[in-house]
Amino acid sequence: MPTTNKDLTIYFQRADGKEFKITIPDYKEGITDAEIRTGAKAVLDQGAFLPDGFGLVKVTGAVKVDTIKTDVAIEETA
Repeated sequence: MPTTNKDLTIYFQRADGKEFKITIPDYKEGITDAEIRTGAKAVLDQGAFLPDGFGLVKVTGAVKVDTIKTDVAIEETA
């Protein structure tokens, strides 16, 4: 039986110019682009993340990744 994983990855630029990403598993079904933008902006405004001591300065992108996994039978069962 197939299973589906739904991940939302938000990309940020750090103060030192490097990329930082946050991946959120099992994002809400039907989440809108506006909701994602609002949430990403809230992460910036809160200043809660300081990867390697550098603050996040801007959101550079976001992607929803839906992966369907289906098991493959390798050995036949009798």
